[in-house]
Amino acid sequence: MRASLSVGQLAVALLSLTPVVSASRAWPKWFPEMDELVARQEASEPTPTPTSEPPKTTSTKKGGPIMSDFNTAGRTQSGDPEETGASKTTGKDAKPTKPPKHAQYPPQDPPGSVVMTKPTVFDPSSIYKIGGDPITWGWNYTNLQGKPTAIDVLISCAAVSRTWTLTQNMTFSTAASYTFDTKKYKEENPKDSLRTDVYKLLIHDADKEFKDMAEPGYLAPFSGFQFGLYEPQEYISFDEGWQCATCSGAMSPVEKRAVGGAVMMSVVTVLSFTWFVVGFGGGLL
Repeated sequence: MRASLSVGQLAVALLSLTPVVSASRAWPKWFPEMDELVARQEASEPTPTPTSEPPKTTSTKKGGPIMSDFNTAGRTQSGDPEETGASKTTGKDAKPTKPPKHAQYPPQDPPGSVVMTKPTVFDPSSIYKIGGDPITWGWNYTNLQGKPTAIDVLISCAAVSRTWTLTQNMTFSTAASYTFDTKKYKEENPKDSLRTDVYKLLIHDADKEFKDMAEPGYLAPFSGFQFGLYEPQEYISFDEGWQCATCSGAMSPVEKRAVGGAVMMSVVTVLSFTWFVVGFGGGLL
């Protein structure tokens, strides 16, 4: 029974292959071969998984390789902002710092000016002794719209065409003051001492030169306060030979004769008028 079944199964298999054989025999010659039309199944190969490898370099010019960056995610720049071209920031939410702009004010606006507050018009004359008590000057500003960052204070003497810098880059404040210690300056600068003469106080914006033209709303150079400095001299008595340079000893002979003649004319006039009045009065009596 088992053998019969096996023979039957074999017969069925042969019958199923008969059409294929017949078809292959009857395949026209002008058709392509059957193997070219029927796709042959190839063994499937596993798909390679991407690995994190550094990007490869490709060279297109003789100048050097060009990096092929395949990183599409956001990348943080590193290094000095000046080298990368980024703006400098100091905090998480800090904004890029920009240089301050030079504001332009209407041309009809006056420049800012300095107003002296010490000494005032009621103070005694501004004559100071070199090597004496420190000198304090005070001032404020008016018509000032563009405030300077710092102030320079100087003094000048026109007689010798000299300028002395007292302080540079002094912090700006609306009510300013400066104390000049002439004694300390004389000790620290023995070869560049001050002389007895008239001086001017100079105040200007530290970012500009004193001779720069004043702009509307900005501080104009100031030189409107004059003061005197004198060097004290040793005391010399009359017995030691002190002489007055502006007294009568400095008069010329011509000036002496002129003064003598004026005195004589005054005496004659007084005597004549007295005689006339007395004689005229005696005749009436």
